[in-house]
Amino acid sequence: MLTKDRLIRLCKARDQLGKVGYAELSINEVAKMAAMSRFHFVRQFKAVFGETPVQFRTRMRLDQAKHMLVQGEDSITDICMAVGFSSLGSFSSLFSRRFGRAPSQYRQELSGSIEPLSPDCMAILRAAWERDSQISRSREAPD
Repeated sequence: MLTKDRLIRLCKARDQLGKVGYAELSINEVAKMAAMSRFHFVRQFKAVFGETPVQFRTRMRLDQAKHMLVQGEDSITDICMAVGFSSLGSFSSLFSRRFGRAPSQYRQELSGSIEPLSPDCMAILRAAWERDSQISRSREAPD
């Protein structure tokens, strides 16, 4: 049974797992912080969040890598290491499987574009603003 206290501990554990970088805690350490055995923690985490702690952490790392590829000038190797992968080959392979293109290709295609970093709500607002602007211009145009 999932209690309120356990849910709070799982949410705090997810926050810890979502921190990307060199000083990441192990799954065992996070489970201990959540006051659960590793096995129970993994089972509860998956039941609540729909993915295992390792899957969640990997997704957070890859999302961070996507942002770094578009925003910065760091090498792909530096980004790989910064988000917690120790092998460039493994990182590139996983990135390609997840996003359908290699990190270098992703960077090249989206370089200078802010769109992939915009939240969905911002994209919706922008589309509405553009639509409203077009309607206003068409009303102002002389017949």
